[in-house]
Amino acid sequence: MTNNNNNTPPVSIHELIQLSNIGIPPDQVTWNRVTMTSDRWIAIRHCNKEDSSSMVTVLNPKEGSISYVGQTTADSVQINPTEPVIALKAGIRFEVFNFNTKQLISKTKLHDPVVYWTWLNTEVIAMVTETLVYHWPIWEDCAPEKVFLRHHRLEFTEIISYKADPSLKWLAMTGLMPEEEKISGLTQLYYVDEDITQCINGPCILCAATRDAVDIGKIHVIELGPYKQGNFAPRNNYDHVQFYDGADTYDFPVSLHVSEKYGLLFTITKYGYLYLSDMETAACLCCNKISNFIMFTSTLNTDTQGIMGVTRGGQVMTIKIKKEGLVSHVRDKAKRTNQADRLEKAISC
Repeated sequence: MTNNNNNTPPVSIHELIQLSNIGIPPDQVTWNRVTMTSDRWIAIRHCNKEDSSSMVTVLNPKEGSISYVGQTTADSVQINPTEPVIALKAGIRFEVFNFNTKQLISKTKLHDPVVYWTWLNTEVIAMVTETLVYHWPIWEDCAPEKVFLRHHRLEFTEIISYKADPSLKWLAMTGLMPEEEKISGLTQLYYVDEDITQCINGPCILCAATRDAVDIGKIHVIELGPYKQGNFAPRNNYDHVQFYDGADTYDFPVSLHVSEKYGLLFTITKYGYLYLSDMETAACLCCNKISNFIMFTSTLNTDTQGIMGVTRGGQVMTIKIKKEGLVSHVRDKAKRTNQADRLEKAISC
């Protein structure tokens, strides 16, 4: 793995918006108040400076414009990844409405407190309680459906992620927990068709980024699916990465995004490092410091195949690949000719 901090980085970093400039108090730019399920919108739950009322602002980060502002009693908000639809949670009650037409789409409630929830896709909201995981098809007139039980090993973790493959057959829920004065990640993987579950150490899954007790971590690429007679064994590739801890920091992966177009994995750590890896082999191609603030939420930028994220400093940032520079870096500095050739071909398409 090549640390590119002292060389010309193969990525460019730009600030799109500073949230304080649109009236968002700096102390309210936090993980539970600012959510981004795609690069189309950012939802921000904050206080009105004039009368301290609770507000929701929906921001279009690419245009730098505000799509919606309204008062709310919700304790959490999430925007649909592709439609102008907002979901609001107030205790155990949920409502979903179109923020352009103000039309109510659906509402429901659970009997138990929800500790984590998110949009899985345009049609389904996932809800996690202390014991169960539910899926709620918001365009259908039905209650949330029980999907699987939380594994007992996640009992004392803080759930930070829940993902699914496009078929909603493979489901992965990730939690963080303190362990020996460090932070450890644990992912519960569930396969719907076989009703089987497995726990894997690591804070991201399907493609995974892990760290052990020292400063060495791994990037994994794991091929999922039931083994069929006559097929090759599923892939399970990994590469080592080194984390750059400061005197008072313990860095670890907080998000992982995939550019299928370029065949790249983007791993972002708590303290602002970006690791670029090859999706086919898990080979780590380069590492760059991208922010001095914690980037607590991020997503793939579908226009550039880079990353868009929000930092604790209120910056809405975009990280873009320098295409030719990355190919040259991989070939000449990382000395990975095969990956460079494959990347050059993908970028030219």
